Amino acid sequence: MKSIGSVKSIISEKSKIGRGEDIKGKIRTAVIGCGRTANELHGLVLLKHPGFCVTAACDINREAAEKYGGMFSCKTFTSHSEMLDSDDFDFVIVLTYSNNHAEIALDFLNAGKNVMITKPWALNVKDADTIIEASRENGVMVMPFIPCHFGSDLAKLKEVVAAGTIGKVFQIRRSQVTFGKRSDWQTLKAYGGGYLNNWGPHLLDQVLAFVDEPVVQVYADTKQVINPGDAEDMFYAILKTKSGVLVNVEYNIMTEYLPNWVVQGDKGTIYMTADDMEIHEVSYPVNDDPSAYRSTVNVSRTQMKVEGKRFGDHYAIYTHLENVLRGKEPYIVSLDYARHLTEVICAIHESADCGKLIKI
Repeated sequence: MKSIGSVKSIISEKSKIGRGEDIKGKIRTAVIGCGRTANELHGLVLLKHPGFCVTAACDINREAAEKYGGMFSCKTFTSHSEMLDSDDFDFVIVLTYSNNHAEIALDFLNAGKNVMITKPWALNVKDADTIIEASRENGVMVMPFIPCHFGSDLAKLKEVVAAGTIGKVFQIRRSQVTFGKRSDWQTLKAYGGGYLNNWGPHLLDQVLAFVDEPVVQVYADTKQVINPGDAEDMFYAILKTKSGVLVNVEYNIMTEYLPNWVVQGDKGTIYMTADDMEIHEVSYPVNDDPSAYRSTVNVSRTQMKVEGKRFGDHYAIYTHLENVLRGKEPYIVSLDYARHLTEVICAIHESADCGKLIKI
């Protein structure tokens, strides 16, 4: 894979990212799509991270491109095709509408650029395979941006389960709910909108990373309840993994409270809401009384606050990206894993559309 050259000089502590004072040794970066995500998430990190320098910004809305470019004193464009022959950047971040992620990523991969794609990195398996193939053929890297893979909740849950605290896990429930309403492009199927494409990559990534094995069966439903447009504003999926673990995943914007995680094992259960974790550990009697209706058990309860960021520490993620681009470590999300994530999301769409169990 193509790597960015190693740093040849120490970057001055006084230098400011993206303002032209000193780009030597930094990863020259182009941002494609200058909307809310680019400004509120990526831009805030890119402004202060010493490993990156934004040298180009692009948006079909000229005002948005110029506003974003002004943050970094960089070149601006209204069409990504105008940038394909540019030597001003080595790394491209795709933050556009979901329906054109694949097209834009393929153009830059074929132009020899390393690319990171926000979720959903591909709307279908065919696009995923085409992107992977282009990456390999051109000797460049493609990185699906899935920040919840770095979530503090996921890390702590894996730690507790690995310690054997609740025994063997047989069922997982993962929910993200809120009261809210949207009326932007995410409500329209034409742009790849809908909450399955929007939030599905986050939630499904976390459960896939947690169970650490592929999903083989999917049954799901989606609904459009309060949002305008024609895309779903809730989804509910029941997944079965290779070893038989059941996973329920839900997102909706019509509910204020549900636990974010319920992890059930044969020796206890973990409940987690936001950063609050409660662990119920069960002790069974050594000898069961066969005449009893049900054996007596002891349940101990432990409560704790989980430190860290549930949706990933984006500064830390960019530090990881810098190390990946410099060839110091592999990207944490493999392309095979990302492809299977896309496969599961597509199976949920298919099951919801036809009302049938889908086998993967």
